[in-house]
Amino acid sequence: MKKSRLLLLLAASASLFLSSCEQAPDAEKDPNADAAYKRNHRAAEYRAAQRSNN
Repeated sequence: MKKSRLLLLLAASASLFLSSCEQAPDAEKDPNADAAYKRNHRAAEYRAAQRSNN
């Protein structure tokens, strides 16, 4: 019983982990989506520095 619970928990966590990993869009196919992806995944410190320079 404990092994089946552990296996179920492992499978559920693996599926959540894999679904949370977002793939970067192909820059050649959709440059706007690629730029938006890069903007959204910048480090918070970089974003703060960009706001303070404006």
